[in-house]
Amino acid sequence: MKVHSFALHAKEDLRSLEWDIPEIEPGGVLLRVIACGICGSDLRMFYEGPSPRYTLPIVLGHEFTGTVVQVGANVKSFKPGDVAAVAPLIPCMSCRPCSHGQDNLCETGQVIGTHIAGAMADHFYVPERMVSDGGLVKLPAGADPRVSALTEIVGCCLHGIRQTDFQVGDSVLIIGEGPIGLAHLQLLRLMGAGQIVMTGLIQNRLKLAEELGASVALDVGKHDLKQYAQDKGFKPDLAIVATPVMPASELALELLRWGGTLLLFSGYPYGTTMTLDAYRFHYAEKHIHGSIDCNIRDFQNATELLPRLQMGRLITQAFPLKDTLQAFRAARNPEAIKTMIEA
Repeated sequence: MKVHSFALHAKEDLRSLEWDIPEIEPGGVLLRVIACGICGSDLRMFYEGPSPRYTLPIVLGHEFTGTVVQVGANVKSFKPGDVAAVAPLIPCMSCRPCSHGQDNLCETGQVIGTHIAGAMADHFYVPERMVSDGGLVKLPAGADPRVSALTEIVGCCLHGIRQTDFQVGDSVLIIGEGPIGLAHLQLLRLMGAGQIVMTGLIQNRLKLAEELGASVALDVGKHDLKQYAQDKGFKPDLAIVATPVMPASELALELLRWGGTLLLFSGYPYGTTMTLDAYRFHYAEKHIHGSIDCNIRDFQNATELLPRLQMGRLITQAFPLKDTLQAFRAARNPEAIKTMIEA
């Protein structure tokens, strides 16, 4: 049996690729892909060229769900017909980060769609190590399989928030009105945030942000964020940067209240640096956290939380697998929020 997929070879070089499905391990599971989201990192690798960490050619796609079509002889917790989502990284569970519950930072972890083939394909094989570690998660009854492909986004945002000292009632600044910013918004509203100010440039996304619970959706093409914060006395407890624009991160750090926290969530291009006024940073006792991917616990929690969110409203377009290249072109349209590929 062949896997049909699309693999990235170089900048804007996406080609059809077929290979044989590997022999199913006793603890392995084979999925038929239902839906796969195009992540911002996928777009960045396509349009700017893959970074050195990518194994080329690589089948992209790490936001996905699939239907179980075959299980290994020792698999008892899954059966053909089950619908499941897959965490974005296959950890070793024995290195120092893994032993501290930081399996997203595994020293030998294989990132799906970066080191091993992802889900822009008609099938995806889940190795037994991933199944035994809990990274294959059965969807709850009634969950929309297409929307549940965005479980990875929720898991990563949840993981990011957990890096901070967020507390119920905290005021929050979210910079970036894309899928990541909108997912953070929903999670923080669910977790009891106070005032949430989201900034961006695209009107349909800002309108959606208001509908999803933003206290203020600020068009920074028309309004200066720093001036707004000064006029309103807005000094957030937490600032989340969900756009790879470093001046925005530096401004967010400046606007925080004394003792506040900055979460650098966006995937920054290799070599990006940040200017830091160490004097102000030190004496204001501010905090900076990075966040990458999610661990298996966060992914499992996200699967449970997904029915309480409105992630389906982020999906603006979908394409069949054969039109993957067209999907990448369409995803660059500013009006698009989340573009899906459906196998």
